[in-house]
Amino acid sequence: MNKIGIKDTTEIALEIGRILLQSGATANRVELMLQKVCFALGYQHSESYVTPTGIFLSVSDSAESLTTSIKRIDNRRTDLGKITRLSRFVYELETTKCKDGKCSLQAADIRKELYWIDNENTHPAWLTVLCGGVTSGCFCLLFGGSWAEFGVAYLVGVLVSLTLNLLSLLNINNFLLHVAGAAAVVLFAKLLDLVVPGIKLDNIIIGGIMLLVPGLSFVNAIRDSMSGDLVSGTARAVEALFIAVAIATGSGMMLKLWELWGL
Repeated sequence: MNKIGIKDTTEIALEIGRILLQSGATANRVELMLQKVCFALGYQHSESYVTPTGIFLSVSDSAESLTTSIKRIDNRRTDLGKITRLSRFVYELETTKCKDGKCSLQAADIRKELYWIDNENTHPAWLTVLCGGVTSGCFCLLFGGSWAEFGVAYLVGVLVSLTLNLLSLLNINNFLLHVAGAAAVVLFAKLLDLVVPGIKLDNIIIGGIMLLVPGLSFVNAIRDSMSGDLVSGTARAVEALFIAVAIATGSGMMLKLWELWGL
């Protein structure tokens, strides 16, 4: 059993917070996890302030040594599995791996575990693409589409998911990513309509657009606001609003361009 230094503790806590925020966790959950990690590593006095784009953390020990650090957060996405694995690891630190402020792990071991959690590929790209197709097709059925339209919506979902995966490799702005995604939904639906006549495009386009709807951002905005994190809640609500505007912009532009092309 060994004591992990205050600087290493701060860096480990910030890394845990970064992974949680980038995976879609709420501000309240991140702050709770930061407090648990610092307490497990032997530092009972810690204060954190979390927003969707940054983490502020101060850690102090009984000798009144204080360390304050800031971590910038970029490239947020949704990965609930990563949040679950990281929460389980923090629980293990609290219950089995650490006791009375001393741990059976070195700081380097904890960093390796966090690196593995952050980079583990639990959902291969081909699976997310196929699931995107199923999601699009099911929403098409939900809004009254036929089984033939389900098949077309499935293809649209697969193509849009593949497009989004490729565009995400370019690290483009999240707003532009959703503009391009919404435009791709309309484009692929219109192209497939030329091949498969007699389908209702409305159901297919709606099914594809549901892949882009910022449901988690909206839910997290409500949860953060209800827990008292008003800055984080407002920021997430504005983010959800801008994504909705991006979806409307992309789909509207492509519909207008298609009309101008006369197809």
